[in-house]
Amino acid sequence: MSRIIVKGLPLYYTEDKLKSHFQKKGVLTDVKLVRNRQGESRRFAFIGYKSQQDAENAVKYFDKTFIDTSRISVQPAKTFSDPTVPIPWREKRLQAKRQLQETEENLRKLEEIQNKRRNKNTKKGVDAFIEDQVSSDPKLQEYLEVSKPSVQQKSWKNEDLVSAQPDDSRDSQLASLATDNASDDEYEEFNGFQSEEEESEKMMTLDEAENRNTQVEPAQDDTKEDSKQSSEIDDLEWFKLRRKRIKEDEVTEEQEKSQDITKANGSHIEEVGQSAQHQSDDQEEPQLSEQEKAIQRISQTGRLFLRNILYSATEDDFRQLFGKYGSLDEVHIAVDTRTGNSKGFAYVKFTSADDAVKAYLELDKQIFQGRLLHILPAEAKKDHTLTDFDLANLPLKKQRELKKKYEASKAQFSWNSLYMNNDAVLESVASKMGISKGELIDPTNSSSAVKQALAEAHVIGDVRKYFEDKGVDLSSFNTKERGDKVILVKNFQHGTTKEEIGELFSAYGQLNRLLMPPAGTIAIVEFRDAPAARAAFSKLAFRRLGKSILYLEKGPKNLFTKEASTEELETVSKTESKADTTEIMDIDNEEDVEISGPTVSVFVKNLNFSTTTNELTATFKSLPGFVVAVVRTRPDPKHTGKTQSMGFGFVEFKTKEQAENAIKIMNGHLLDGHQLQLKLSNRVSQGKSDTVSAKKGKRSPKIIVKNLAFESTRNDIFELFSPFGNLKSVRVPKKFDKSARGFAFVEFSTLKEAESAMDQLQGVHLLGRRLVMDFADAESKDVEEEIERMTKKAKFQTGVRKMAQLRESHSGKRRLDLEDESEM
Repeated sequence: MSRIIVKGLPLYYTEDKLKSHFQKKGVLTDVKLVRNRQGESRRFAFIGYKSQQDAENAVKYFDKTFIDTSRISVQPAKTFSDPTVPIPWREKRLQAKRQLQETEENLRKLEEIQNKRRNKNTKKGVDAFIEDQVSSDPKLQEYLEVSKPSVQQKSWKNEDLVSAQPDDSRDSQLASLATDNASDDEYEEFNGFQSEEEESEKMMTLDEAENRNTQVEPAQDDTKEDSKQSSEIDDLEWFKLRRKRIKEDEVTEEQEKSQDITKANGSHIEEVGQSAQHQSDDQEEPQLSEQEKAIQRISQTGRLFLRNILYSATEDDFRQLFGKYGSLDEVHIAVDTRTGNSKGFAYVKFTSADDAVKAYLELDKQIFQGRLLHILPAEAKKDHTLTDFDLANLPLKKQRELKKKYEASKAQFSWNSLYMNNDAVLESVASKMGISKGELIDPTNSSSAVKQALAEAHVIGDVRKYFEDKGVDLSSFNTKERGDKVILVKNFQHGTTKEEIGELFSAYGQLNRLLMPPAGTIAIVEFRDAPAARAAFSKLAFRRLGKSILYLEKGPKNLFTKEASTEELETVSKTESKADTTEIMDIDNEEDVEISGPTVSVFVKNLNFSTTTNELTATFKSLPGFVVAVVRTRPDPKHTGKTQSMGFGFVEFKTKEQAENAIKIMNGHLLDGHQLQLKLSNRVSQGKSDTVSAKKGKRSPKIIVKNLAFESTRNDIFELFSPFGNLKSVRVPKKFDKSARGFAFVEFSTLKEAESAMDQLQGVHLLGRRLVMDFADAESKDVEEEIERMTKKAKFQTGVRKMAQLRESHSGKRRLDLEDESEM
């Protein structure tokens, strides 16, 4: 173990004193003085060493020694998984509390079981007593037998009961049966009602029968009177008198009873179903412990998150630690890009998820480099690669290019480390000799291949000598182990400068050194941080630079024998500063740059409705690559002839990189109290048309001037363009209400004068609006046709505005006579 525990410290000892006392025997990685809640020392501490050997030496040296007047005890620290670790008092109290709760729960269950047994025994005693009472009373036995349902009775039971009775009772019963049969003959038509009555009487209990007899006795006189009246009337009439009308919404007693029984059964079934469902849910979702949840997540991703690591720990240290459990795909230590220091946590990705689970179980909360390593399951790494379906939709050429780039970023190349482009080698030798490449390689000479080989050997010799002078160990190229900070850049064309290579690679991180021989055929780039080097390698592999494609290769470990010199550091800093200047804030004069390709639009939303195009232009004008800014408007239905903002706009830039830089800088910028939201627009402009090179077709001395302010007059246009040549005509088309349409036509006497005017007035603002100029089409000599077309468009827009006003007035339907307007 590389961590020790020190006991018996003086009460006044601090962590700084501990560090100065114990650093005599090795490099310390952690010093932890344990304190109580009041901040007082508990007189023991934990000290971590970088290696296990240093910790063992410290135990031998400091154990049973004295600090001031206190004798200390120094022993190797134990991990949480060590079974010999003493249990803390807090944990003991928690265990005792849990044990007491379990005992109480067991006693409660035992008491419930005993109560159930006692109730069961009591029930058995009551049943025995009832059986004794029934067996001693024959009348009660007879009643119980009669009260049973007909299904449970035997057909010969009635005869047995009759034969068992005395003769007197039997004779009286036979006589009563005879009278009953005689009276029943008179009512054979209604035997159905009689059978129901008999069945109901059979199901009656003893108490109900006695109550019924007591209730019937005082009403005997009434029944006699009824029998006298019934003898005087017909049977059918007697039955009609005793009928009862049941109302449509009335519910009988039998129906109420059946409904109550159905509801009771339904509620009982529902309760039983719910309880069964809860039981099944409890069975389906068992509670998992924190460790089981972590194992489940690791088995899905195979990625571990490490924290509480040493700030000076390297990726190789973790490769050695975790490499024992399986193959590793990636080891990544999070680094602060500003300082280059570790953030104190790392990620480890295993090829197999089972290996990751095994490493988690064995290394979690273990001591590594004197610190307690804490391992957690990490989220899966975001993968931005294209799927097979997306790749299949791309053109075949693009598919091959992407596949080659992916293979180049993963595989090692088959050529030697000092591989150089043959064409670049020949150009380098030819420029050094002061001749052309064609003269160096004579196609009529059969020894051209030999000359090429000799030239390559000469260049390789110069490159080797240059690298040796800069502290490069050339023998390390023969080793197989590769580092993550050094990249060999090859196969670029002759004439590529060191600044271009530096600008290309410095975009991914800070460079430590950049070496390029005078031959200009190969370069070595060293990054300060390994993550930045990996990102540059994966992004720039097989990328086109000029007319060639870059070949990248990871440099070997321990490539440099000495640190970077002051001159090399200054070269790198100059390269990075130049890259920042050109990429983020381009100070070149934008007015002198011609835009021949399409511009890139940035969509700006969440604009204040009071923000105008001029204000939006002033906000973005200082950014590099700015072309034009527009706030989208629509006709105001409440105010005729005016427009209102739609709350969004577009800003055009020259290149996509400049547009992305603008988004980074201005996203979230506060304009008129609204926070701007920017993103790249899907709309791509067809290029800036106010430059001379915007149109390659036929030019004419006539210029169309767009984006004019509606307040502009013909005199304003004439005064603006007259200093640049002789004007033949100036036309400012107007609407039917005599207001300007926002564009004009200016015709010069010669084409040269028109070109000069466009060059001089490029980017000029008139009444706060930036003029957009272009050559008018040579074929369209009749401008009146275009004016007529735009007039029709304006009439349509006016009609739409009037229809909107009619909807708001609520004064009924009105007819809009467009014919009268056309006569105006």
